Amino acid sequence: MSRPARSGTSRGPRTVAAGGGLAAALLLLSGCATAPPAASPPDPDAPFAFRDPAFTLPSRTLGEEEAKRLARGLSDLRSGRTDEAAGRFRRGASSRVPLPFRLGLAYVDLASGRNGRARATLEAILEEAPTYVPAAEARADLDATEGRFRESFDSYRELLAVLPDDPRLARRLGEARSGLLASLRDDAGEALEAGDVAAARRAALAAVEVAPDAPDGYRLLFRAAESEGKLEDAWAAAEKARAADPSDAEFGKAVADLAMKTERYADAVEIYEELSRTDPSCVEALDEARFQFQTQNLPEAPRRAALSPRITRAQLAALLWWLVPEVRGARVPTPPEVAVDAVDRAESQALVRAIALGFFPVTRDTHRVGADQPVTRVELAGALRRVALLASGGAPLDGCLAEERPTPAALAECGILPPSSARFVAGREAVRALEGATRAARGGSPR
Repeated sequence: MSRPARSGTSRGPRTVAAGGGLAAALLLLSGCATAPPAASPPDPDAPFAFRDPAFTLPSRTLGEEEAKRLARGLSDLRSGRTDEAAGRFRRGASSRVPLPFRLGLAYVDLASGRNGRARATLEAILEEAPTYVPAAEARADLDATEGRFRESFDSYRELLAVLPDDPRLARRLGEARSGLLASLRDDAGEALEAGDVAAARRAALAAVEVAPDAPDGYRLLFRAAESEGKLEDAWAAAEKARAADPSDAEFGKAVADLAMKTERYADAVEIYEELSRTDPSCVEALDEARFQFQTQNLPEAPRRAALSPRITRAQLAALLWWLVPEVRGARVPTPPEVAVDAVDRAESQALVRAIALGFFPVTRDTHRVGADQPVTRVELAGALRRVALLASGGAPLDGCLAEERPTPAALAECGILPPSSARFVAGREAVRALEGATRAARGGSPR
């Protein structure tokens, strides 16, 4: 089915009344009407309802013979005998009440594929009788058949306000909504490709109006705002889209990426954790999000240490202090040795504690700890075992941490120290290694 150009965002002139007006007029009409004539309900799967043209007509409008002719014509039509139906409707159209028979002739045209002529008849009928439900439904069905998603959606919504328990109208409204949303997605995509962000935003807002509880419009708003560099607007739209439907993995990746760009690392961690359960390719992104979240919440000195390409002993001491609670809370067995290069610096308190707990030695001749000396991987391996001993609370250590002098290779193999051929350690590696050692010592997985 071909789609009319930009049918999602534009709408031609209509003669049917707005939903409230249609409902009010029908209620007024029913005050002087008898119950609708008995007729088989419209087929919910048929493209056209061909609802009984006598529906909503005032009582006694049709005489007995006219009513019989109309019923027989409708029966012929539904049985596929379009020529017989046309003959009955044509004779009735010259009667004193031509409206239902003119609608019957429009039905015959619809059943015969003469859509243009049927549309002209329906427009003329609705110009004369805007509240005539069977004609409004027939035009809505015609719009749906021709891919006029906006028009059919609006009409079905108005009709469903009049007949709220009609299963066919509810189904057709849902189908029209789906078609319209697909059309609006196409419109927004084409607009973004053409660089027309304003048009893309209009399509997105139209999608929100059509389905305010669905994610489609908010996803489109996300794309439009992100393409324009309005990241906060994009985030607001993303939150609403994910609240409506958090199951879209591809959109989740885009939102997590935006969370990283806007330094919402806690949100990024939450999304990547969910995605990584079924998509292993997200594990690396999850590790990065966790690192950034942890770093974001550190004071300045340990934050600089975590981001350092080559960590020093003073910086490692700062990370030990802030990342390992057992280091801060451990009892110091003896007063620490004095190191002249441990005073008057941002990491002084952490460095003195690390010396007291045996992480770094103080040279007797110079009374220096080498605060600015880069940490080697071998030195970090020894520090990680000491961390594990503190974190285990005295419980025996298992695996690679049980060794008296674990090697960097052994710690890398068991997942605590990231594998590398470099001699020195980056802050990022130290952070992850400290996390791995403490998790393993507390009985969890180092990874």
